[in-house]
Amino acid sequence: MDLITLTLNRNHLWSGISFIGLGALGYLTNRYITNTKQTKNQSYYKPAELIKGIPNLHSINKKSNMQSHTQIIYIFWNGDINSTYLLIDLLLQDKIIQPLYIERYTIIKELEKDTLESIIKENKINQNKSNQNKSNQNKSNQNKEYLQNIVLIKKTQEYELKQLEILRLMILGKYPEFHNNLFPTTYITSIEKDLELTSQFYNTLQNIKPLYCDGIDLIEQVLRYLKHSGYTNNNINNNNNNIPRIILGCNKDYKNNDLLLKLIDKNIVSIVDLPLKKINNEEVKQICAAFFSNDIMKYFLSNKK
Repeated sequence: MDLITLTLNRNHLWSGISFIGLGALGYLTNRYITNTKQTKNQSYYKPAELIKGIPNLHSINKKSNMQSHTQIIYIFWNGDINSTYLLIDLLLQDKIIQPLYIERYTIIKELEKDTLESIIKENKINQNKSNQNKSNQNKSNQNKEYLQNIVLIKKTQEYELKQLEILRLMILGKYPEFHNNLFPTTYITSIEKDLELTSQFYNTLQNIKPLYCDGIDLIEQVLRYLKHSGYTNNNINNNNNNIPRIILGCNKDYKNNDLLLKLIDKNIVSIVDLPLKKINNEEVKQICAAFFSNDIMKYFLSNKK
């Protein structure tokens, strides 16, 4: 199917998002898209994860060797049971794994520092007013909803970062032979803006008119990061033997699963592999119960968010 090529200006993009009822996500996306600050893909590694004598992705990037890239499997790893199962399974197959983690809160905080400070200041002023007109009240409620989403993203990120730290130690403790194949996680703190890709993504959402799409902006961030990362040689929508395998750990019970599959059908997310898309949470747990070591499985069973 032909890709939608309409490029929206910022006002049109916001109108489209509002039309499909993105709610709080739409408000967040509007602030994000309308931010004019220029950004590039930026990331870091944690020193504790670097292993002396073992190459990491940074050194491979410097060589700009696409053949090296295709030997690596990239997996978006947030420490949940789905992505952790895929990571361990691939390591047991002697694959070279590059975990990726998008620090969504860090990205929003950096892009919208002035905006966040302004909203907090405005809310404090409004709290000191005994009477507010309807317009100010609506704006205050909108700002409150936005801040609540930011707080939720922050808490989720803190939890996931801790999960990644603990699980890496547990995995390498159980399987020391994985040291050579498990690269330090790439923690992504900035993603290059791409109005064409973003417009295409949300235009497609507008055509699909999903009943639910809360959190789907993460998929758009994944696509933008991949397009400008160099891993795919910018051929996101083309079949190319030089494109490495890139994995998301979304299973059948993922809250946006139906929408994600529709986006794949429309060739919007075709670059991403979803190995668990045909099984649900319970089936994943059953597989992991027989697959994980006892300590790792106990960790998941005792650390439910």
